[in-house]
Amino acid sequence: MTGPSNQAPVFEIGRIVVGRTLKLTMARTLAFSGGALDEPGWPQQNLHTSRDKALEAGLDAIIASGTQSEGLLIGLLIDTFGDRWHRAGTLEVRFLKPVRVGDSVRPGLRWSNRVDGLDSPRWVADVWCENGAGVRVVEGTASCIAPEDSLA
Repeated sequence: MTGPSNQAPVFEIGRIVVGRTLKLTMARTLAFSGGALDEPGWPQQNLHTSRDKALEAGLDAIIASGTQSEGLLIGLLIDTFGDRWHRAGTLEVRFLKPVRVGDSVRPGLRWSNRVDGLDSPRWVADVWCENGAGVRVVEGTASCIAPEDSLA
């Protein structure tokens, strides 16, 4: 496995790339899901900020927003594809399990296909985020045109 670095990523079918691990603390969850910080009554009361609201929703604890994990995955894709991700990247994900406040999340990808195009190959990857126990909480697929510096 390889992680993000300052050198160009290696594009090779089957290769796994992992991103940085992030602990989804209560402070991060409140900042992400609590609404505007200067809003009267901050934070907004929802299943991401209030234990009572989480219990009303049938959960046993406050959970982080799924898009927080998805954001880590997008960060890995930007690290991998650079500016091309913003112009030519696609991502489809499914949220599999909730991430509880205090859990760590780590994104990863595995190159599954290369589709040759007119200008540059489009790389396809199976993508996921795992919690601290190694359980997948998000999974899906992503694709993008390879960065120029990866073409030899």
